[in-house]
Amino acid sequence: MRPQSHPPRPTRQARRGFTIVELIVAVMIMSVGVLGLASTAAVVNRQMGGGARRALSASVAQSRFETLRSTPCAYIVTGTASSRGITESWVATSAGNRQFTVSDTVTFPNPRGVRTQVYRSYVRC
Repeated sequence: MRPQSHPPRPTRQARRGFTIVELIVAVMIMSVGVLGLASTAAVVNRQMGGGARRALSASVAQSRFETLRSTPCAYIVTGTASSRGITESWVATSAGNRQFTVSDTVTFPNPRGVRTQVYRSYVRC
């Protein structure tokens, strides 16, 4: 009788699967990508919040300009007001010919402190 022969063992190149080093490198690359996505999401969230506050301040200034446009010339004066957590102060100067130049300085809270935005417009009466 002949002795039974075992099938030949596959060589290293013929084996399937991943080595532990390849697996660790893949996990490291994946973790860097996930951390990048998380930081990007935080930046986008902060930018959206800032945009909402700037839009609200622009809305307050637009409302002030519309109020001054509906006011007779004799009653257009410099003043201050606060609404919706936003403080504004406006300066109306006569530009002649029944026209005023209005500069509205709007101050609103920001996560990094207080932000000031200046809006300018012409008001005819």
